[in-house]
Amino acid sequence: MPDATLQLRNLKGIWRPVYARRLALHATADAVVIAAWRADLHGLNLAPAVDAWRLVFGEALTPAERHRRQAAAQAVAATLAARNWRRTRAALALAAQRAHRAGWTAGHALVTRDEADDSDLDEPDNPYTIGSPDLSDDRADATAAAVLSSALTASATRAGRAMADSAEDPEGDAEELLAAGLDLELAADVAVSASYGAGMLAAYLGAGAQAVVWMTAGDARVCNLCQGNEDDSPYSLLGAPSLPAHARCRCCLAPA
Repeated sequence: MPDATLQLRNLKGIWRPVYARRLALHATADAVVIAAWRADLHGLNLAPAVDAWRLVFGEALTPAERHRRQAAAQAVAATLAARNWRRTRAALALAAQRAHRAGWTAGHALVTRDEADDSDLDEPDNPYTIGSPDLSDDRADATAAAVLSSALTASATRAGRAMADSAEDPEGDAEELLAAGLDLELAADVAVSASYGAGMLAAYLGAGAQAVVWMTAGDARVCNLCQGNEDDSPYSLLGAPSLPAHARCRCCLAPA
């Protein structure tokens, strides 16, 4: 079994191009998804949501009250649910497909190249029945739909809190938070990491690998969950914990 911990601050050999590609992949996905989100968000007006919320709770309650925040979040959620997130969903699906292929490319390199080889990775050029480098449109769209739904719920909660806690401009404060797209960045991160990990497993499956190890980033930021996954390695290909363990997870699966 290879040494599990990656030591991201001191990557060597094949892991250097693997993680350089992965970091670039996440950065590109973040930029594309946020641009799509802001395009879909254009023209959003939370004034009706603020009015509906005030009809229920009025102005008398203090912003710190939990039910006030919940009602505000529900009002925002209803407004968001009424919009068409076509661009955002398409951007997330595309990010997932690119990540799957990148994960397959990385996994293929890890099982076919010398560990000390730090040259750039080659993109696959052949379709495979088993261990395909490509993620189907249906699976990519399902990934996008799932992470978008979660992001919309989280965004509504975040914006609702801003609305309920605002002293002067509840509508403006909530809209500003939505435009920042913090939860959409997390959605993009999860979509990319999950598809990247699935692509790696597809490459290992196609190469006939029997087991994988969970590899942490090897620094003080590693959480207990990821450390436990590493400690419990190796796993069968179908029994390994799913990537990511959490948003912004930096872990990886390597052939045992």
